[in-house]
Amino acid sequence: MRRSLPDLFATGQLLAGMELGAWRDTLCRAHWKVDPAYVPRAAWITALGAASTLAARAEDARFGRAIASVEIDPSPLFVLGHWRSGTTHLQNCIGRMPDYTCPTTYQVVFPGSFLGTRELVGPLTAGLLPETRGYDNVKMGWDEAAEDEIALAKLTGLSPYLGAMFPADAPRYERYIDFLEAAPDEVDAWKDALRYFVKKLMYAAKGRQVVLKSCAHTARIRLLLQLWPDARFVFIHRHPYRVFASTLHLRAHTDWENFFQVPREGWEEERARQTLALGERIFDRYLADRALIPAGQLAEIGYDDLVADEVGVLGEVFATLGLQGWERGEPALRAYLAGVGPYTRNALALDERDRARVDRAWESAFTAFGYSRDGGW
Repeated sequence: MRRSLPDLFATGQLLAGMELGAWRDTLCRAHWKVDPAYVPRAAWITALGAASTLAARAEDARFGRAIASVEIDPSPLFVLGHWRSGTTHLQNCIGRMPDYTCPTTYQVVFPGSFLGTRELVGPLTAGLLPETRGYDNVKMGWDEAAEDEIALAKLTGLSPYLGAMFPADAPRYERYIDFLEAAPDEVDAWKDALRYFVKKLMYAAKGRQVVLKSCAHTARIRLLLQLWPDARFVFIHRHPYRVFASTLHLRAHTDWENFFQVPREGWEEERARQTLALGERIFDRYLADRALIPAGQLAEIGYDDLVADEVGVLGEVFATLGLQGWERGEPALRAYLAGVGPYTRNALALDERDRARVDRAWESAFTAFGYSRDGGW
């Protein structure tokens, strides 16, 4: 699915808002390989990056000391799970409660300057965003919840998401799923960026507990516990067939919005291979490392259970994790759910070949979470 020229200049492009230093380092790692078809997109990222860099330096001068003095207490609550498992819905449900906050779309698009530019730039650019995400029916807007992986990708350039932008180097970016093969200075830079971003979120929200949702964090439990030994985690799982089909559907839209290199012939097959490999790494890493989480700091839930009874399931999550604010938060949760309205899921299917591949690659997920390989998914 090729995209039209206006999409080359979309604010939804994942690196839109990246500062010039990080953008230069990203291009250097990719050996400056930007195909001619995407030079306009690279120019757009550069131009917006110049403005973002100036705004970020002004923000550092204005807010730097205050942000540095923020104490991250309580530690963040992490929503874990593979892409398309219901992580966005779960983050929205918790993040709407009065004692909690989560990153907004504006904050992850402009992580270095959102404190000083939101009131001016937000209203001027709100019309540039679509009403819903292009690959599903979830509402879009500057103030809607978003995943911190987007902010971290812009702050560091160390994200598996960049593998979808530079497909010629995609395997190299897989190391940033769990950072086990990353260089020590890369690990330190990523940790520093996450700490910085959480401090800014807490400063903006006057100290409320931050709810972070990045599917890649599912494989980073070791790193997250190094940063915050008392962090809480909620892991959500969904039938692997549906997760795989829905992730391919997502990437059929988002990959073309983010390419800087024209993919090789047969990219659809390579995309399926990547999805299976990343998913296998995420599931296996999570299942190996969840034992590292101290008792009372992890709750596991199923997607189908959550959408059948959000209030009941989240009440149990709060009790399991000893989270504060349920009595104040439950009315806000009910109000949010009443305003969401009915949600139409995409009708997706898998052929027998793809089912067999998912069976092999994600066998650990079928076994760990009790999903059948027969019908009913």
